[in-house]
Amino acid sequence: MNKNIQPLSDLDLWPGGLLVMDGDGMIIKTNATLRTWLGQDSAAQVSGARFVDILTRASRIFFETHLRPILIVEGAFSEVSLELERPDGSRFGVYVNAERPNGQLGVAYFCLYRNEQRQSFERELVERRRESDEFRILVDSSPHAIVSSDRFFRIHAWNPAAEQLFGYSKEEVLGQRFDLLLIPEDELDELHKRVADVIAGEVLRSETLRLHRSGQKIHVERSFAAIRDENQTHAGFVTMYSDISERKKAETKIETLLHEINHRSKNLLSIVEVIARQTARSHAGDEFLPVFSNRLRSLASNQDILLRSGSTHVDLEELARAQFTHLEDVLDTRAKLSGPPVHLNESVSQAIGMAIFELVTNTAKYGALSQENGGVKLTWEITTGENPDLKMYWLETNGPPVTAPTRTGFGSQVTGLLLESTTSGETRHDFATDGLRWSFTAPVENLT
Repeated sequence: MNKNIQPLSDLDLWPGGLLVMDGDGMIIKTNATLRTWLGQDSAAQVSGARFVDILTRASRIFFETHLRPILIVEGAFSEVSLELERPDGSRFGVYVNAERPNGQLGVAYFCLYRNEQRQSFERELVERRRESDEFRILVDSSPHAIVSSDRFFRIHAWNPAAEQLFGYSKEEVLGQRFDLLLIPEDELDELHKRVADVIAGEVLRSETLRLHRSGQKIHVERSFAAIRDENQTHAGFVTMYSDISERKKAETKIETLLHEINHRSKNLLSIVEVIARQTARSHAGDEFLPVFSNRLRSLASNQDILLRSGSTHVDLEELARAQFTHLEDVLDTRAKLSGPPVHLNESVSQAIGMAIFELVTNTAKYGALSQENGGVKLTWEITTGENPDLKMYWLETNGPPVTAPTRTGFGSQVTGLLLESTTSGETRHDFATDGLRWSFTAPVENLT
């Protein structure tokens, strides 16, 4: 438990629910108000329960797939509607604000308000007389955009938050129809179909799109209700809008990241399957696992570089150096690397990284680096011209005599056919008397 979390005993009289959750999703603290709402002993702390255990199934899924990632990425979310479930199965709605303290990746603080409070506030807005001083002060100071109109949708009240959200001044909109001014054309039919229900007393709440003065569509959460006069006769409408554009951007960002993670995971699993199958063909028994593990480490080093770079491209020199990390005191002494900066895309970096790793492994076991005075040079260059190529050269010196392999193993494939098919390039193996000479050429446009 985090020792910096202060006891909540002083906050047990707080009219809202308070809760602290640790990084594993376990409830650390609750206040008496929340425990009372949940039908629990108000004097006893909740123990051994996860936060999702007090949510309904639908709210649990929404929290895990949307809200928790938002909390991790953005650090907070506010005014999100969730349903809580008591041990007896009964449910009640709350609005939730959550924040992750700076520097504490796991701990999160939650403040919960019963839905009835906000619904009461909305009813109060529509029941108060429009021209009362209390109503004007309330509307003008509200952080939500509030638009009031007569029963023909002609605007007669437009608060400062509406000016900020939609870009129109109060003077510009008074007397105009808000349905024609703010609502996208393809949503007008839906609004007009629901008007009868709203007049009958329903408060229409939903996430939707509205138009800014510039013509740009804005993501909003809206509450749409009818206004009645002293005789309870329908006199108009009041609509409250909250800007949820940032939340939608965060949700889109998270969805994109999840799709990217899924795509990359499938690609990596496919590559691992190929490595396992090809390694098994040439290494049996106890020899299989060490070779397979080394090849996976080469693949993992490429992913580490991607994460450190914060992008989908890898620097060629950094990638090449990573393939020598399992050999001590070799780089910059017996192994020389040089060439201009080249940034490779993800699939190409995996292919080139695996090829270099195979070259490094083979020279350490059978080639120049297996000899005390042997050395290796890996160089690359970019040709000039309208369609430049990347040319890479692997040169071993002072190594033992080498001969061409009698069969095509995994090493030959990753330094040959597999690399060529990934890059539309060409490779060449020259088994010289003092060590292997290997070259690779491919169009730059296929690599970056």
